[in-house]
Amino acid sequence: MTNKRRIISFLMILLIVFVLVSSFWFILHETHHDCSGEDCPVCAMIAVCKNTLKSVFAALLLVLSALAASSAGRSAGASTVLCVRDETPVSLKVKLLN
Repeated sequence: MTNKRRIISFLMILLIVFVLVSSFWFILHETHHDCSGEDCPVCAMIAVCKNTLKSVFAALLLVLSALAASSAGRSAGASTVLCVRDETPVSLKVKLLN
């Protein structure tokens, strides 16, 4: 099962990289096009590519900040405020005999 997940993860990474590269390429290639006016389809597609790049980079920053926070929590140890433990009757070893 883990091998299948690795393949799917690798394919997702390849898809994201393909979207990023193709968006960059389209913006660079069509920046100086002959614009037909307000309803230019090329300008609309450039705007879509820019929004896609912004979204992907925002998601990347979010993931990196979450990874940094989780690694900081692990390195700080269990005595920090970041560590929350759930107390249940089983974990407290309480017998519920009524």
